[in-house]
Amino acid sequence: MSAHDFHALTTREIFLNPGEIGCGFGHEVFGTLLGSCVAITLWHPARRFGSISHFILPDAPGTKKAGGKYGTSAFEHQKRDLIRHGVNIRQCVAKIFGGGQMFSNSGVQDIGLRNIAMARKLVTDAGLGISAENVGGEGYRRLYFDVDTGEVWIKFDWLDSDFEDKIL
Repeated sequence: MSAHDFHALTTREIFLNPGEIGCGFGHEVFGTLLGSCVAITLWHPARRFGSISHFILPDAPGTKKAGGKYGTSAFEHQKRDLIRHGVNIRQCVAKIFGGGQMFSNSGVQDIGLRNIAMARKLVTDAGLGISAENVGGEGYRRLYFDVDTGEVWIKFDWLDSDFEDKIL
């Protein structure tokens, strides 16, 4: 993707905040910013339909809560969106992103790693393979999910990053 194509992609962006879920057809581009949070994208190639979640924590402590804040409930919402639009989840391509370590040496249990593990579990329990992932590491990444192509552009925005932007 050229810089011109990338700019065109960002002008169509529908931005997702943490805890939000989006779905749509080919003309949609979903964007988000991930630190320790994780995004799961599900894309149906023939229908050019995609769903994305941006969850903050793997699961709710104690009781199950609705919404996209937790991986388990976010993925359930994604599956319901697929059903509502007549899309079979088993025909989707799954990708996962995020789960960066945001607080090095803080002594805080690594939420990013727990989120990554939950995303992998949710996707594999649904009978899907993970076709691509960009997870872990330190810091944050910007994500753009182009529902027309199923491509996910990962952009590392911080100045001292050694990582190159990627298309997965």
